[in-house]
Parts: sequence; C-alpha cells; structure tokens
Amino acid sequence: MSATRLSSVGRRASIIAAARAVFARHGLEGARTQQIARAAGVSEALLFRHFPTKTHIYRAVLREVISDQNRVFRSFGDAEASTEGLLEILLRTFRYATAGMYALNAEGLRMVLGSLAGDGGYARLVYRRALRLTLPNLEKALQAARADGGISGEALSTTNVGAFIEHVSTMMLVARCHEKTAIPYEEDRVLRDAILFCARGLGVAEPRIQQFLEQMKSCEPETAAFIRSGTPVTP
Repeated sequence: MSATRLSSVGRRASIIAAARAVFARHGLEGARTQQIARAAGVSEALLFRHFPTKTHIYRAVLREVISDQNRVFRSFGDAEASTEGLLEILLRTFRYATAGMYALNAEGLRMVLGSLAGDGGYARLVYRRALRLTLPNLEKALQAARADGGISGEALSTTNVGAFIEHVSTMMLVARCHEKTAIPYEEDRVLRDAILFCARGLGVAEPRIQQFLEQMKSCEPETAAFIRSGTPVTP
C-alpha cells in the first residue's frame, strides 16, 4: 500500500485522526488495526512503527479528545451566577452551534453521533467529561436565578438540564456540517428561538428573557459574519 510522504509527526497525526473516527464508530474492542490503517492510508506495518498496540492508539485519541474539549470550554468561559448568566450560557452554547462546520471541534461532535449509532463508548467518555466540566457553572447560575426570582416552577435536575441544552446545541451544529443545512431551520430566528425554547423550558420569567434578547441583538451580526467568513468560531 503506497502512502503519501509525510513527516513522522504528520503521519502520526493522520493515524490519530483516522483512528478517532474508527474508534467513535466501533469502540475500543470492536475497532481493528486493519481498519485504522486503511482509513489512514498506510500499511499495518507502518501503523505499528508509530504505535506498538491498539491501546496506545486509543490513548493518543483520548488525549486529543480531552485537548479539544478543553479548548471549547475555555472559549466559553464562566458566566456569572444570575438569571442573566444563565441566559448567557444559552447564548454562548447556541451561538457556537450556529457556526456548524466552522466551529471548534465540529468533527468531534459528528464522531459522537457516530458513536451513539455504534457501541456508545466514545460518546460516554465525551459526555461524562463535558458534564463534569460544565455542570458546576450551570448549577450556580440555576441556583442564583431561582434565588433572584428569575426562575419559577418545579426545579429540574441540573444534570438533565445540561444534557438537554447539549442535545439541542449538538443537533443544531451537526445539521450545519454540510454545504446545505440538513434541517430546514428558519435561519433568521434560529439563535433567538433556541434561547427562547430552552429558557422557557427552564421556567425563566418572560420579562427577563425578553430583556436579555434585546441586549443580545448586537451579537447576531457578529455571529453571521463569522459563519460567512468560514472562520472557526468560538462562543
């Protein structure tokens, strides 16, 4: 099997990228080194020159997953503990999603969906770590919003709230990872409506939502410009 000539570092990176997709689909146990080599366009012999075992490849993939997650969550930053901070979390999350294929780690989220259709191992790793990193900030915002009267009604599980917000965000993003958006959203309203949908579901008072949306309008042209330019978007 002929292989494109790359530096040792470049070849290693290409193998990890190929392995990430294979592991996402088949899991550690189901993936085969032959599949990874084929996806990377190399022979198994060359594969094993870079990684002595499949487990070594998997560990390298996990390090990249962690690195990508860290980059995304650093770009989100921490929101203040308040009703407005809670709404800011929604804005940052869904603004990130509207970037589609240009968002940081967009390919990683596509692989999560592939894992969910496979053995789920990769998705479990990504989701558990994502929730562990994001729930403390979300919990503080939810508690503060309830304390300042911004939220009413029965309290929801913070874990479930974090997961539900992620579900909406991931589908919005992955649907945009094509030349034409796969889901026919009304694009001129999608960011606003996503915030309305989740904020109302959380029980946020309507006047607080509307006040926040008015303040948010200045962000929308900036987001649209990022998407048109094809620049990787951070929240």
